Amino acid sequence: MEKGNKDWLTESVHNVGETKLSRRELLKYIPQAASFLVGSMLITPQLLQSMGIQTIQQKSGKLLPAHPNSTKSLGNVNIREENKKPGTNKWKITKPAGSRLQGYASDFSVQPDGSITFYVHSKKPYRMEIYRMGYYGGAGGRLMKVIDGIHPTEQILNPDPNNFGVSWAPSQVLRIPSDWPTGVYLNKLVNTEGRESYIIFVVVETSPSADYGIQIATNSYHAYDNWGGKSLYGYNSSFGKQAYQVSFNRPFRNYYGSGLFFQFEYNLIRWLEKEGYSLTYFTDWDIHNDILEHVNIKALLIAGHAEYWTMKMRKSVEKLSATKFNLANFSANVCYWQVRYHEDATGRPDRLLVSYKQFAHKMDPYRLTNKQLTTALWRDPVINMPEDSIFGVMYTGIPKATVPMVVSDANHWLYDGTGLRNGDKIPGVIGGEVDSYVRPIPGVEVIAKSPVNLYGKRKLANVVWYQKPTGKKCFSVGTFYWNWFLDPIHHTVQGRRNKHIETITRNALRELIK
Repeated sequence: MEKGNKDWLTESVHNVGETKLSRRELLKYIPQAASFLVGSMLITPQLLQSMGIQTIQQKSGKLLPAHPNSTKSLGNVNIREENKKPGTNKWKITKPAGSRLQGYASDFSVQPDGSITFYVHSKKPYRMEIYRMGYYGGAGGRLMKVIDGIHPTEQILNPDPNNFGVSWAPSQVLRIPSDWPTGVYLNKLVNTEGRESYIIFVVVETSPSADYGIQIATNSYHAYDNWGGKSLYGYNSSFGKQAYQVSFNRPFRNYYGSGLFFQFEYNLIRWLEKEGYSLTYFTDWDIHNDILEHVNIKALLIAGHAEYWTMKMRKSVEKLSATKFNLANFSANVCYWQVRYHEDATGRPDRLLVSYKQFAHKMDPYRLTNKQLTTALWRDPVINMPEDSIFGVMYTGIPKATVPMVVSDANHWLYDGTGLRNGDKIPGVIGGEVDSYVRPIPGVEVIAKSPVNLYGKRKLANVVWYQKPTGKKCFSVGTFYWNWFLDPIHHTVQGRRNKHIETITRNALRELIK
């Protein structure tokens, strides 16, 4: 194996001349060629290309179909072609507005030909710049629309003391054009002083269809948001006391109004769109409202820190990831707390996020009337739905320090093309929060065992492949930092692009759509 920093930054695949494959190998990777084979033969890239098959060479010597997979891709949107369109980095914020310019949206997501309302507080005239986020040649976004000359409205900033939301007057209604592709969008607000902030939303297809569905973890955005002084956490709430319910009708303080998008999800999305994977996007709210029952996808990808799930979300993902599509978890501490959606003061449903968390057994009124909807841990005996039944791993803690990922099963096909051996280490990958394989689950294959210090005790963080009894599959990375090693934007101190992490990810994604 190559050593040193140069190794981590090198491209993971290279073109080659010739590779000798057995009939069995060729049948496995190139089913289109099966009728041409007798015994074994010399296969060249030229021969395969003449058959309409592009190829890449991996270090293991196996000749694999290049992405897109040889299986016919689903999808209404050609992500590769979308990312060839002119990009820009003007979506970046250089002069944060703070409380002078801020806003929120009426909805988490919106369909083409639908409308979304923005509620904005500003003392100065401002404009809206709407960007779709992706790769776009490294620029990271595409400017979709500018709405200029918007008159300011000074809104009432004092939140409702019961849920810390507001009831602002509407500032602008945006109708989504029919040709806007699915994806994560940022509405960048810019006032006449050049001060800037974001409102984030997702465009969801009317009939979602793609190889991979991307779950955007909007519940976690709101759980951690402490606009108005309160979140579902004591550490960033006034007087150190957490709220038990928070409103969706308020801005995000995190990352200039973008929630947790840049911290967890954007890195994976940039990389997936750069690679040209077939994608469709939706939010936690959409999953709660049964979108997975109607999507046409081969795999669901949990892109970020999806810690907070409603019972409807949980049952939908658990059932359908065992029967309809495969699953990948690109984070840690996922599906940890149960939450409920309640209506707001106007009677609009699903506008409050409720979770009593560690106080649920004493304070949640549902503990007396509907115990399984108690907003406690999913693994709590009162609910008894531990998250590892879906993912093969579960959350075990916050490590004292970031540590390398340690290879434990180098012969596993997920390592094909890496050249890694047992005991090899990829620095910096395991950290933030980690998951572990904690109890015997048939079908779970542990491919990495990384020692971590959790609260003074030595534990193992694990990367796993889970072959479920139904035949469906799940890939779980067990760390916050995996996505940063696919594309390190915004995390260049902690993360760096790593060819081995890229190759493992490609191998997993290829298998998930077979």
